[in-house]
Amino acid sequence: MKKLLAFLAALLLVLPCAALADSPLRGYVKGMGYQYVSLGSYPYEADGAVAPVLWRILDVQDGQALLLTEYVIDVSQVIFETDAKVIEKQTYRRIDSYAESDLYTHLNTTVLDTLLGDDPLRSALIDEPGGGKLFILTDEQFLSTEYGFVKTRWSEQKSRQAVATPYALSQGLYREHSTGTSPYWVATIRSKDGVKLALVGYNGHLSWGAYTRTNVGLRLSVRLDMAQLRISGGAGTKDDPFLLEAAAFTAATEAPITEATEEPAAESTKEPAAPDAAPTEEPSPTPAPASSPAAGETSATISFVGDCSIGDSFQYKKAASSYHTCIDQNGYDWPFSLVKDVLAADDLTVANLEVVFTARTQHTNKTYNLVADADHVAVLNAGSIELVNTVNNHCMDFGRAGYQDSLATLEAAGVDSFGSIYPGRKDGYDRLGFRDVNGIHFGFIGFSYPQEADQKRIAERIATLREQGCDVVVVSLHWGRETHPTPTTGQMTYAKKIIDAGADMIWGHHPHVLQPIQFYNGKPILYSTGNFTFGTMSNVDPATGIFQLTYEKKDGRVQLAELSVVPCQTQRSPDFRPIILTEEAQRQAVFGKLLLKKEYKGFENPPASFLETGVIRLENGQLVP
Repeated sequence: MKKLLAFLAALLLVLPCAALADSPLRGYVKGMGYQYVSLGSYPYEADGAVAPVLWRILDVQDGQALLLTEYVIDVSQVIFETDAKVIEKQTYRRIDSYAESDLYTHLNTTVLDTLLGDDPLRSALIDEPGGGKLFILTDEQFLSTEYGFVKTRWSEQKSRQAVATPYALSQGLYREHSTGTSPYWVATIRSKDGVKLALVGYNGHLSWGAYTRTNVGLRLSVRLDMAQLRISGGAGTKDDPFLLEAAAFTAATEAPITEATEEPAAESTKEPAAPDAAPTEEPSPTPAPASSPAAGETSATISFVGDCSIGDSFQYKKAASSYHTCIDQNGYDWPFSLVKDVLAADDLTVANLEVVFTARTQHTNKTYNLVADADHVAVLNAGSIELVNTVNNHCMDFGRAGYQDSLATLEAAGVDSFGSIYPGRKDGYDRLGFRDVNGIHFGFIGFSYPQEADQKRIAERIATLREQGCDVVVVSLHWGRETHPTPTTGQMTYAKKIIDAGADMIWGHHPHVLQPIQFYNGKPILYSTGNFTFGTMSNVDPATGIFQLTYEKKDGRVQLAELSVVPCQTQRSPDFRPIILTEEAQRQAVFGKLLLKKEYKGFENPPASFLETGVIRLENGQLVP
């Protein structure tokens, strides 16, 4: 009977969803206007609160749909030039095409990550020649009557006018007060002088503007492969847009291991692939620091681990190889059992908690909503995880009520948490972390998908923690491109600004894989610490680690003395346990993933010895070769 009910439930989920390739989706039709789609989310309110993004369908043909955002959602330059004299003299870099601009890179990294995060719908985005997966339309496209625009370039053209979001206006986007409309960029370069990009003015006309203007916005487009999508709801109107989801779960980034049935699919009955290094119940502990603090000094060692989703996507929590089943069969000690000795030996362990502790069933409209039964919090206790960042792209999968459930569950279990979702609002869950460890005061700040406007917000929170007596301020950032082994140059620039604002280290996560370590002014930047133990995890590089930072306090001054990495490897379902690597070649392979192959101005890479030892030592804020 349970199998029959599970089958019927699955059938009910599938029946209402029309495959897009066979759906009534259409482009612009004169006399009928547009259809609309809700896709992704982006900061909308002036304070940065996110909301679903509304798109109009311009065109549907050859199995592809071209969408245009209904609002001007951001403001940017085409060349990220900040020197006023350079802008005034027009001595900045010339470009011959939009694809050569900083804006092209920015849209296809930071903005795309913010818009869709790890949503499986990303796989349906088609690269636009010269534009990327997230692009802005050309001059010619904005003159196309087939898309519902007028052929006339000049004078007032309402067909191209657009209203900006409150967030874009808060970033400095220009708004014409009588009409409420704003200008936005067009991806057409005026090659005559190489310093101008086309733009749609606030009254809808097409003209040219110097591409270092800081008051012009972004009205974005995507092209979708309809064969990879299906409609999960909505009527296609502006008030009730179509809702889309991936047509096949197996094509998604975070693909489930089994189908959501009482019994596993045929292939899920197989034993999991053996890791390169066999698990051992007695892992080798991390190497001890070279020397102990002298009398009168004190030190504190903090461990950081990456993404921990100690649950499953909602529809798979009862599957035979799910995380929930693993805990039911093996107990709360199981997930961290092979690394527990290391985590218990430090002074504090911090993890990125990427799951919601709740019994609620109403969730957001996306394919993967990560959830864990409230009792799973005991996994953190058993694994010696004392502090978690709760702010990431899955923390609101079950809405505000689900997030409140998580916070209450953590508090009842004695696990501290931190993170800012809607900073500055009374109901914004703006929580800072504070821990006193061996007489050294640590403060913690957490932001997800940090935007330019968040730099000021983070700086304000750094100042608050300093006022509260913090010796060390850790800024946790859920950011970066999923599955990419290196950070973007935009992240490097952002990291510098956060450290200049007073942060002592940056701890990154979200890409699900390791990314290199850099130092700026002697402060470490961990761009991504990878997955650590993850239910419903994707088939990504399993390399991970325990990142341990030892701070010493002497004569009232606190400094970083050592950063060491215990190289580990994650395991997929049904085991889920990270294991410590002991073979030298495997250890060095992990260390190699944490090293950049090139030098960047103003940054330091770990010394060459790191490849052999996994240890970085510092003296008076300087790296020891």
